[in-house]
Amino acid sequence: MKIIRRSAVLNLTLAGILAAQTTRPAGETTLHLDIGNGIRAVSPSRVTVPAGERVQIVGPEARVGFGYLWTRNNRALPGATDRSLVLDSVTAADAGSYACLHTSPTALPVPSQTLVLGVGPVDRLLNISTRAELGAGPEATVTAGFVVASSGTAKKVIVRAVGPALAQFGVANPLRAPVLRILDATGRPYENGYAYPAVVGGLTYEQDLADSLARSGAFPIPRGTRDVVVMMPFPAGLYTAQVTSADGGTGTVLVEIYEVP
Repeated sequence: MKIIRRSAVLNLTLAGILAAQTTRPAGETTLHLDIGNGIRAVSPSRVTVPAGERVQIVGPEARVGFGYLWTRNNRALPGATDRSLVLDSVTAADAGSYACLHTSPTALPVPSQTLVLGVGPVDRLLNISTRAELGAGPEATVTAGFVVASSGTAKKVIVRAVGPALAQFGVANPLRAPVLRILDATGRPYENGYAYPAVVGGLTYEQDLADSLARSGAFPIPRGTRDVVVMMPFPAGLYTAQVTSADGGTGTVLVEIYEVP
C-alpha cells in the first residue's frame, strides 16, 4: 500500500517525523490500496493518523463492467460508490477496517486489500515504514532520520529493521542479517532503556515489547529470525536509524518507526 501525506507545516519525506506540535493545522493523508485477491493473499495494512486529518483512501481500479462499494467493519457505507473514499477531519469514530469491493450484477464482489485505520491524538503521527535495498560494499547503509517532539516525558518508540521476515510476504531477496544502530543528534550511539525490576510475576521487557507492538498495529515477526526490534524512551530530539548487514549480504530491508500509543 502506498501512503502520501501532506501537511500545512510539515513535509514528510523518508526521514519521517515522529511527532508534531499540537497546534499545527490538520494535514492530508492519501492511502492507495492494493488488490486483495490473486495467487498470494495480501496482508491488511495498518495505519494510524492524527485526529483532524483529512484521509483519502483510493481503491484499486476496477475492470470494465464493475463498480465500487466501500465497507467499514464489513458493513456497506451508504453512498460510498466511487473509487476514492474521503474522510474529512477524522475522529476516533472513523477508526476501523476499510475495504473497497468491485461489484457487478453478474459476478461475486472482489475485495481490495484491507486497511485497518487508527486515529490517534493530534500530537501523534502515523507510523513510518521505509522499504529500501541495501547494496554491496562495506559502506552500504540504509538511513532513516526521525524527530521526536515532546514537551514532557520521553516517548516510547519502537524501531525495527525487518529483513528475513519479509520472506512471508513474497519478497524475493530479503536482507539476511540486518544490524540496527540508532544515533542521536551528535552522531553518537543512542543507548537508553526501561528498567524492569526483578520481581516475581513482574513485567518484563519481552512482555512490554509484545504488548506495545500489538497496540501499535505492527505486523508479527516469526520467532527465531534475525530481524532487529528495539524499544526505548526517546526524549525530544533528532535521531537517525542506520541499517547495515552483519554478513556483508545485500537485500531488501524495511525500516519501521512506531510511537507506542
